[in-house]
Amino acid sequence: MFASEVKGGSLTALTGFEWRRALCGFDPGWWGRLGDRRTVLVVVGSPVPGQPALDVARLAGSDPRLRVLFAAAPGPSSTAVEVMLKDAGAAPLPWTELADGDAGLVVTAHRVPACPPGAPLIALPGTIPAEVKHRPAPAVFTYAHHLDRPPDAEDGHVVGDSDHDRLVASLPLRDFYRRALGVGGRRGLVVVALPAAGPCTCQRSPDVVRRLLAELPSDRYLVLGLPEPGGDRCPGLAVHLRAGLSLMPPEADWRAALVAADWIIGPPGPVTRYGTVIGVPVLITGPPPGDALRLLAVRLAAHRPVRPQLTEAAARWRPERVRPVLGRITSEPGRFDRNIRSLMYGLLRLPQPATIPVADPVSPPFRIGCRDGEPLGHACQGRLR
Repeated sequence: MFASEVKGGSLTALTGFEWRRALCGFDPGWWGRLGDRRTVLVVVGSPVPGQPALDVARLAGSDPRLRVLFAAAPGPSSTAVEVMLKDAGAAPLPWTELADGDAGLVVTAHRVPACPPGAPLIALPGTIPAEVKHRPAPAVFTYAHHLDRPPDAEDGHVVGDSDHDRLVASLPLRDFYRRALGVGGRRGLVVVALPAAGPCTCQRSPDVVRRLLAELPSDRYLVLGLPEPGGDRCPGLAVHLRAGLSLMPPEADWRAALVAADWIIGPPGPVTRYGTVIGVPVLITGPPPGDALRLLAVRLAAHRPVRPQLTEAAARWRPERVRPVLGRITSEPGRFDRNIRSLMYGLLRLPQPATIPVADPVSPPFRIGCRDGEPLGHACQGRLR
């Protein structure tokens, strides 16, 4: 078969994103004995904290000596996690089928699993601490910044921040991500964070979305909702989808939307915090944050029209104003892959590959919409716009 006969274009014209390697499974090219292979089990609790876990999985999956398996931790976001893992080419294992002795290393995000296999465990930055004395193997907590590490942490390691490093690596592809979202010319992209469902956040978030859709002309602005786990359960969100709101599903890589954004709006949280990496205006809604972002970011005023506030924020915004926030994200910028790989291979007692790992750009973004009269659940099944 000639390259020109391949459906979709030439084999030599692939961008790199089209070669999406499966993250788990048996490698037919493996030449060693089965006993020579070590298994790395990645446990994911929710989609947003799960992205760094996928980054670690891809780092381990590049070594033929390692086999990477996945499991979605029990919880309200387990279904979204399974969709995210399957979209990444992974087949998550049922939680009830995990057994001791099957894994040589466990990597987890979001929280320490209640009953993980008896293997060394790496808790990624942001993992919720839990009682781990019952574990027969060591548990190592990692931190993004040396200030995050408790003074009495004996087994804590400062490894850096995967989200920060991959956002920086993705900045040169900003125009590519914008075209993938259908934003071109002078049309602006407004990314609004939709917090998880709750008695207060759910009521406040649709009010912001309603204002954006009512006051921003659709031919000049695209409003993209970025839900955190559970955000798609907010009442009234389907109405906004039918009114023109685009939505990035939980299984998509939320970091690509930040790179493509012209404005980032939302309550204090991961979206607005990592938005300072991009260098575009960040407007805060809801209660004021308790960190340096409270003094440096712009607040979206409720009593003023939205469009003039966006114009003023773009004219007055200077990336250096959020430099203190950016410097607090990680004390090891650009070194997450190198540090976490060194820690993994040390626990696995294997020599590291003779390469220097670097962060890759994130996958292209995509968005979904909802036709008039269509339930929100149908839109969240992945119908592209």
